Amino acid sequence: SDDNPAPSASADAWHVVFPDGAVMEYEPETGALTVSGIKTADVTASESITATVPVVLVKAAERITLDTPEVVCTNKLTTATLEVQKGGTMRGNIEHTGGTLKSNGVQVDDHGHGGVQRGGSWTEGTR
Repeated sequence: SDDNPAPSASADAWHVVFPDGAVMEYEPETGALTVSGIKTADVTASESITATVPVVLVKAAERITLDTPEVVCTNKLTTATLEVQKGGTMRGNIEHTGGTLKSNGVQVDDHGHGGVQRGGSWTEGTR
């Protein structure tokens, strides 16, 4: 009846509602696992955790922390902004377009040199 609706449209679905309102459901017809209404989630493994899927979407309102000595990205990394706080190195060809590039206050793509002479003479510095 409408007073007591079924927890799922599928008779084969696994559906659990907990006293705090959290819900866990697995729908075999679509292969979807849904968890909602929880405050925290913790997964601990002694060796590794692997997720294999075409797309992973993680949304965090404040921050994502990767607390590890090293993060390895095996392919292209795209980011809207970048802030490096402790230095590092880069290898390979780097192409910069669409804005200025500064190093230690000097605009690399548009600056002058004083006292330049043709040949092997040393430049006095930048301005």
